[in-house]
Amino acid sequence: MLTPDQHAHYDTFGFLLLPALFSADEMTEIIAASETIWGDDDTALKNEEIRATYFFERSRYLTQIVTDDRIYPVIEELVGKDPSWVGSEGNISNRARVNWHSDRKYYREGEGHWIDFAQIKVMIYLQPLTKDTGCLRVIPGSHRMPYHKALANQEIDGASMPFGVDGPDIPCAALEIVPGDVILFNHCTWHGAYGGADNRRYIAMKFAAKPSKEDQLESLQRYTPNVFKPHEAFLTHEDPRIRNLVLNMPGYASGHL
Repeated sequence: MLTPDQHAHYDTFGFLLLPALFSADEMTEIIAASETIWGDDDTALKNEEIRATYFFERSRYLTQIVTDDRIYPVIEELVGKDPSWVGSEGNISNRARVNWHSDRKYYREGEGHWIDFAQIKVMIYLQPLTKDTGCLRVIPGSHRMPYHKALANQEIDGASMPFGVDGPDIPCAALEIVPGDVILFNHCTWHGAYGGADNRRYIAMKFAAKPSKEDQLESLQRYTPNVFKPHEAFLTHEDPRIRNLVLNMPGYASGHL
């Protein structure tokens, strides 16, 4: 569970770094399971990276992490009881520069009302990273309006340097990590990475509050349509919490597939 200060940090700044959440032995298992999936995966290289989907779903070991007592209660605390599974990925990146962006682009016309729909990404990097070697950088507070929208020009036309400085010089928090650390951030938080070397690897889980409005389902359909096509391993899993993560999605139950 989070402390009140950690909860306030996430709510205010849109991200949270949890150091040493997993032990060295656990990271050895996590890395081995991830390498097995990538070894069997045929996802094509695109934009200098491989972004394999349905990642945790393909490993019994990684699936255990979803409802681990260090993860699941924190997700419930941040997005609410009975959360929904939005998917997972395993990313291998050779990009030296990942320019500033937000995973949910609610600065777009007609999307601003979705900004309070709680969605969270949980990232586990598989190697040490610093500010100069491609660690995740985030812009604190950029998950809320009007700041979220005020930053839009750097994604729409980043080459023009709308704030007068190049991407690496944008004021930010650099989340330097070692294996075992876990990063949580709001899907609306602006983030990027600079100086990364080849073969930079992370795995990630994505969650959302259980949709309570039709337009929240529309948001998921726009940004993560696979949410309505859950993996068989989760649909039939023996852990009821795993099954509920996908079966509680109103769109799935009502035939949005």
